Amino acid sequence: TMGSTGTDVMNLQKVLNMSSDTRVAASGVGSSGNESSYFGALTRAAVIKFQQKYGIAQVGRVGPQTLTKLNEMMP
Repeated sequence: TMGSTGTDVMNLQKVLNMSSDTRVAASGVGSSGNESSYFGALTRAAVIKFQQKYGIAQVGRVGPQTLTKLNEMMP
């Protein structure tokens, strides 16, 4: 959720950045290779894009359905 920090957020951003249509940022903080450990507005927007892409309720936070789909995509 907004304001969360830690390695889980960084890993979330890495998965979101695997696809150009769900990436956190095109450049700078949050972009591929520059993922951060902070869940802010850019991460929330990327989560909503991810949820929309996979037909999950678009709430902008990582709930059970979103987590399940993210775990399926982890390398």
